[in-house]
Amino acid sequence: SVEDESLEFCEDTTMILTADLNNVSYEWSTGATTKEITVGEPGTYTVLLTDVNGCSATKTIELEQIDIPRIDTIISDGPSIIVSTSNDGDFEFSLDGFNFQTSSIFEAVEGGLYTIYVQDTSDCGVVAQSFFHLVIPKFFTPNGDSVNDVYEPEGLEVFNNVEFSIFNRYGKLLKFGNSNSSSWDGSFQGNQMPEDDYWFVIKADTTQFKGHFSLKR
Repeated sequence: SVEDESLEFCEDTTMILTADLNNVSYEWSTGATTKEITVGEPGTYTVLLTDVNGCSATKTIELEQIDIPRIDTIISDGPSIIVSTSNDGDFEFSLDGFNFQTSSIFEAVEGGLYTIYVQDTSDCGVVAQSFFHLVIPKFFTPNGDSVNDVYEPEGLEVFNNVEFSIFNRYGKLLKFGNSNSSSWDGSFQGNQMPEDDYWFVIKADTTQFKGHFSLKR
């Protein structure tokens, strides 16, 4: 008897399809007349099997491709790292290549240089991409209670040369620092700056980061 099959194979590999019957002639939808064929494209394959008495049966094989993950973007969102893929699948994500999670969001990650790994759960291969995670606070509260008193991006120590600039909403430079001083206490020339939105520009080696944050009192 002939049984239809549904099979899966990994992207960029080949699959051997077999009719699995002896003493018959084979006529595949690809034109092949062998018992087995090697294919590398997903789709529907059929093979017409005919025995010596002229009795025929058709076997259908549905071949589905499992895609290798494609990393689209990796961004820092506060202390979180968010990974997006440009294709869908049963993907898992990791920061070390060993411990994988189904969520594409890594929470409460210290700033620094990381390698992001993404793999399909079917063992079709893993892709990796290096990523610099700059933890940028969305607000700070310089009120002297020792909690979030200083605006200080985290993770810049991996760079050789850092320039750190803070501007108010009118573009006035309030703070300029370097690798040794990339923080702001909320003051300018001894005066406490008002509660407002402020802008930062960080030049770290050949990379530039821009954004805004809130000063809350």
